[in-house]
Amino acid sequence: MAAVTVLNRSSPPPRLDTIAATWGGLIAGIGLIVAGPRELGLRIAIVVVVGVVAGFLTGMRAIRHRFLNAAAAWLVANVFYVAFVAAAAIVHLLTGPHAPPLDPGGIRRWAAVTAISLLATLVGGGIANTMLRPAARRSNYS
Repeated sequence: MAAVTVLNRSSPPPRLDTIAATWGGLIAGIGLIVAGPRELGLRIAIVVVVGVVAGFLTGMRAIRHRFLNAAAAWLVANVFYVAFVAAAAIVHLLTGPHAPPLDPGGIRRWAAVTAISLLATLVGGGIANTMLRPAARRSNYS
């Protein structure tokens, strides 16, 4: 007798794929860290490219709710960025090299770059969502 796999449909699937959001957030967080000390134009370019890639990869990993997962990846990216700045501040206290500022260029500029990062990550998630739609059902009997 062959083995049969039974799907448990009693509980709905989780809305957020934490692995997808974390991997995408790690990629986007590295982009925020690399872009931090640069001039504004270069910062925006780096954040847009890395954000689209991170959102796309998050959407590729997530089965459902790709926009929600892309937004979660953006949130994780900002957590990684703050953790990096905090770790650099601790290293600064212990050894002396200067730590990067938490808000490079001021709070308004940082908020604008972070908002652009969110939009880029959602665009990447949207691209993945568009590419991964199931094909329309076709009948061989039409």
